[in-house]
Amino acid sequence: METLIQHNLPYEIIPGITAALGAAAYAGIPLTARNHSRSVRLLSFYQSDLFDQDYWEELAKTRDTLVFYMSSGNLDLIVEKLIALGIGQDKWISVIEQATTPEQRVVTTTIHDYAKNNTGSQWLSPTLVIIGKVAALQEQLQWLPNSLGKNEYFQPLAKNKKEEARA
Repeated sequence: METLIQHNLPYEIIPGITAALGAAAYAGIPLTARNHSRSVRLLSFYQSDLFDQDYWEELAKTRDTLVFYMSSGNLDLIVEKLIALGIGQDKWISVIEQATTPEQRVVTTTIHDYAKNNTGSQWLSPTLVIIGKVAALQEQLQWLPNSLGKNEYFQPLAKNKKEEARA
């Protein structure tokens, strides 16, 4: 809403579901599944000083499903920290790019394989990241194929005059 107001764009609020629930369902990932997860944590990690060391350790050891909003730019750091703190080999990661759009693409792998094969990847917004045992269910339960393109469904907003002056 802040961006819409900032750009003088009219808007209407229509109650719905959170992006975590919508993106996960559209990708075929149950956020809580019996024998896979007891609970879900909704997190954002858009700057590196948001979590202290104790919290990182807790995240690496939890059996909860972790859902990261606004975190694709820091995803390599998230994966690196969790691995360094001993996240289990049984933990998976799903990166849902441009969720619930015709351009949706989901990459699912173990978190350790992500570190080996996907470090440095750039993800188109909006991107949601799911970490936990439930992510392993995505390949079995996905009901839509990945988009084959890398087109941006949401075009970036043009900078307003104030932002251009600051740039």
